[in-house]
Amino acid sequence: MADLRIDIITDLVCPWCYLGYSRLKQAIEQLGDDYRIDIHWQPFELHPDMPLEGADRESFLRERFGSPEKLNEATHAIQQVGIEAGIQFNFSENDRLPNTKLTHQFVLAAAKSGLATPFVLAVFHAYFTEGKDIGSNKVLEELAGLIGMQTIDITYAVSPEAHTLTEKKLIHLRKMGIDSVPTYVINDKYMVQGAHNPESFLKVLVDIAAKEH
Repeated sequence: MADLRIDIITDLVCPWCYLGYSRLKQAIEQLGDDYRIDIHWQPFELHPDMPLEGADRESFLRERFGSPEKLNEATHAIQQVGIEAGIQFNFSENDRLPNTKLTHQFVLAAAKSGLATPFVLAVFHAYFTEGKDIGSNKVLEELAGLIGMQTIDITYAVSPEAHTLTEKKLIHLRKMGIDSVPTYVINDKYMVQGAHNPESFLKVLVDIAAKEH
């Protein structure tokens, strides 16, 4: 039996993080019953200076990409890759790019009941497909309720304690030198960056399992 802990460092407004998990999941499903996979979600902020109220998505990202044409090209490319993975990216619906600090606090709270992955997937779908504002406490509470989070954990998500712990995690990961997402840290030793295809993920996991055991 091979035990693999996978820490997934992600920001919930990162489309490649959504794709990366979808591909990793396909790889894990091919491993079979001889592998026990323990997934932990860790926070990252692509836009750490984002105002709490968020910003207009198109104007914000247009500055990052340099021109509307480059932004449209990148948007179209990720939509095509999404179709292949069964993910519908509706970027036109996302008129606001949110601050994700509170979202990460909810992920932390969901982990207390073993619901981090269902919550992350619910947030990804709500943001990228339904165009919901995942910086909104109301939206996050609704998603938390839908995946079965208890009231006590939802309350914890907005607590000073959850805020402080999330900040500590963000600082720790920056000090580790992680500056892009998705990043995967396996068994606290091996780092993999990028949304690789399922075959590549499978090879990495099998190779690491062989080294570890």
